[in-house]
Amino acid sequence: MSDAIIEFDRVSKIYQSGGGPVTALHDVSLSIADGEFIALIGPSGCGKSTLMRLVGDLEQPSAGGLRVRGKTPHQARLDRDYGIVFQSPVLYEWRSIRKNVELPLEIMGQPGPKRHARADELLRLVGLGDFGDAYPHQLSGGMQQRASIARALSFEPAILLMDEPFGALDEITRERMQLELLGIWDGGDQRTTVIFVTHSIPEAVFLADRVVVMSPRPGRVERVVPIDLPRPRSFETREDPRFFALVTEVREGLREH
Repeated sequence: MSDAIIEFDRVSKIYQSGGGPVTALHDVSLSIADGEFIALIGPSGCGKSTLMRLVGDLEQPSAGGLRVRGKTPHQARLDRDYGIVFQSPVLYEWRSIRKNVELPLEIMGQPGPKRHARADELLRLVGLGDFGDAYPHQLSGGMQQRASIARALSFEPAILLMDEPFGALDEITRERMQLELLGIWDGGDQRTTVIFVTHSIPEAVFLADRVVVMSPRPGRVERVVPIDLPRPRSFETREDPRFFALVTEVREGLREH
């Protein structure tokens, strides 16, 4: 892929445990284009979170090559090329929502007025413009996760890594958050490249440009399903016959293994 921003070249990951080596990923090759929304899906333990963590320099490959924006994941991390959103919002309870969003900019040494302006801009973008002075315990789970997304976007990363960010939410909130995420992703001047880990087939199909179906451990890329649903997507997208056909295609890919 000529415009790839992330490239896995026969990547494997082996963990050492008391019972001997455990192969989490085996011979994974995958190219992700600039501005693309990729969903990773597969059974528990298939290595989809490990794949994302390799991009984020939270793990290192045991074999193979991985380039992020043409450099090593470690250098990409030093260059702040990506933000990370986990399943838990991981907000600091003693900091206001605005101060939580500002934190990466504070660490980077940006002056206060610039940090405040950027945080307020992002809080408006994620629908929390009136909650900057609130504290995490005063917000619902969905609102906290929106604040976490705003924080991850605060320094305008080229790549956003999302590890089951809506997994702990109820179904109604989860569907609304999916729509809000797409609005944020599609609403800027330039789309951020997203790697989104999920266990939900409908969520993967609704969000992604391509769904990467992974095998049980040792994790391999078994199928890549292009999602040709038109954008922007809406609640009505979930009622489209093509949506159901794509959900079935991804499900069949998982059932094969």
